Amino acid sequence: MKAADIIFDEDLELYVFLEYLDNEICITLSEGLFASEEELTLNYKKKIASFINNIPRWYDQVCNSIIVWAQDTYKIVAHLQDIQLMGINVLFEQNAKELFGLDFRVEFDIERGCGVKIKTGKNKFSIIKIGTGDVAFSW
Repeated sequence: MKAADIIFDEDLELYVFLEYLDNEICITLSEGLFASEEELTLNYKKKIASFINNIPRWYDQVCNSIIVWAQDTYKIVAHLQDIQLMGINVLFEQNAKELFGLDFRVEFDIERGCGVKIKTGKNKFSIIKIGTGDVAFSW
């Protein structure tokens, strides 16, 4: 994905097909951000595109963390096939450090799902919080 491909619709959404997951997901620009009302800079779009393009570098780490969280929280054995990325929420302003919320559909909690907050910096990805789906939408 190129920065030029980052064009949100009137609902602040962008749907992209990710070959890595063989699935279409929704990228959402949080409407609580000033960025939702501003013209997006090329640098901001590059940060978003880079995160999406780097999915092979962070996806397994996130899924493994969800499996551990599910075991601790629900006292079950979760598997990779129980987890499906549905959306990526952009949770940072144009002049701030990158923060994304990942929204997952999970077989072990269909109703609430699972949310992961992840930050990036210096080509590293750090999981900040894992919880129910609402975690993916809040700063």
